[in-house]
Amino acid sequence: MQPVLLATLIYLGILVAVLAVGLIMIAWRLAMTAKALGQIAEGLLQVRSDTAPLAETIQAINGALSQLGGGLNGVLQKLVRADGALGRIAKKSDAA
Repeated sequence: MQPVLLATLIYLGILVAVLAVGLIMIAWRLAMTAKALGQIAEGLLQVRSDTAPLAETIQAINGALSQLGGGLNGVLQKLVRADGALGRIAKKSDAA
């Protein structure tokens, strides 16, 4: 067998072996990634089922906070009017 042909075959064998190892490593990493994604999906499903009962409670809290916001807005308007009235009284007392 000619030395050039033998060197080419050895080189080809090494190249195929290196490519095979590289592809095996890529496949292993993809399998690990798929496993991790599966665990993440399971975790998200668990979070979804654990937080589902909170929907009604959160709606009730939002309703109560809306009512509170309306009441506080009314108080703010009364305080603004009282501030204006006190400002007029202060001007009258300064003028006197």
